[in-house]
Formats: sequence, C-alpha cells, structure tokens
Amino acid sequence: MKGMSKDQAEQITKQLEDNPELAASLKALESDKEVKALFEKITKEIEEKKKAGTAEQYAAILVMNKYKAELIKHREALAPLMSLMQK
Repeated sequence: MKGMSKDQAEQITKQLEDNPELAASLKALESDKEVKALFEKITKEIEEKKKAGTAEQYAAILVMNKYKAELIKHREALAPLMSLMQK
C-alpha cells in the first residue's frame, strides 16, 4: 500500500481479513460521493504542499486542520477507517 510500511500494510490486511464487517464499512465509503470528494481534495492538497517542499506529515496536518469541520461532519461514516488507522 502506498505511503505505509510493509508491517503496517500487513497489519491492516490482517484486520480486514479478521473483520469482514469492517471491510464492508470501508467499501461503503467508496459509494459516498461527498466523502470521496472530500478525500480527493485532501489528497490533492497534501500532494501540492509536498511538491512545494512541505514535509509530508506537516502537510497532512495542515490540510486535515483545514477540513476539520467536514471531517467531523462525516465522523460516523469515517469511524471504521479511523479505527483501522489507530491500531
């Protein structure tokens, strides 16, 4: 998976295999046009900041803070993704 270590990718893969409901919840995010558009904007802006010389983690923090209200608005839909990222 792009942007993560092999160990992280293996851990996420195992979590998805062990919890099919989580995998289904994440799949449902793909069909949510509003959430998908939000993440496309976030990804694009992080990439632009990285190209301008900003460190990746700092760029992510800046952009996520910019979209904090929208992320909070979609927190229920994003809960499975957030739980996966925290493990």
